[in-house]
Amino acid sequence: MLDLSQLNFDFSALPHWVPFRKVRDLTPPPEPAEGSAEETIPDGRDAELEEQTRAMLLALDLPGGAKLVTVAWNARLRSTAGYARYPGWAIELNPKLREFEGQVERTLKHELAHLIAYHRSGRKRIEPHGREWRQACADLGIAGEKAQHRLPLPRNEVERKLTYACPACHTKVQRVRKFRRPTACLHCCRLHAGGQYDGRFRLALVTGN
Repeated sequence: MLDLSQLNFDFSALPHWVPFRKVRDLTPPPEPAEGSAEETIPDGRDAELEEQTRAMLLALDLPGGAKLVTVAWNARLRSTAGYARYPGWAIELNPKLREFEGQVERTLKHELAHLIAYHRSGRKRIEPHGREWRQACADLGIAGEKAQHRLPLPRNEVERKLTYACPACHTKVQRVRKFRRPTACLHCCRLHAGGQYDGRFRLALVTGN
C-alpha cells in the first residue's frame, strides 16, 4: 500500500500565475512577423477632413452646411472615388485615394461642390455635373474639374439595359434601374418650361423591362 508520506510534491516547476479577466487573455496573440504588417485602411468619419471642409464652407458663406457636413472613409467603395449625399451634407471617400498624391483633397472638393450646387439651386433640378456644379468647383479652387476621375481603381462594369427617350427632342438616356419618379428631359424643360418639370417632356421607357 502506498505511503503518502513518501510522496514528494515539487511546485517550483509550475509557470508563474498571472491573473486574467477574460478567457482570450490566457493565450497571447502571436507576434507579427517583421515586415508583414499591413497598413490599416481607415474607415469611418475623419475629424481632420471635416474641419477642413467646414472651413471651406464658411469661406463661401455657407455656415448652415458647415454645421451639418460630415466626411467619412468608406472601404466598400471600389470603383467610385467619392460620393456626396444631399440634403444630408455627407461625403464619403474611397480609402484608395491616399495612394495617389493630391487626390484626397481634390476628390473632397469635387464631392463638396455637388453639395454646394444642390444647396444653391434649392428646389430647382440641376444636372449632377452641370453649370452649377462647375461654378462650385471654381469657387473651391478646382476650376476645370472633370466629371469622371482618371484613377486606376477597379471598375464595376454594369450593363445599362434600360433606354429612356424624350418625346420632344428624342434624346436617349441609358439606365441600369428604372426611374423611381417621373423624370423629364432637362434640356427641354430648360428650353420650354423655365427649368421646371413639365410632363410634356417626361422620359419614356423605349427598351428594356
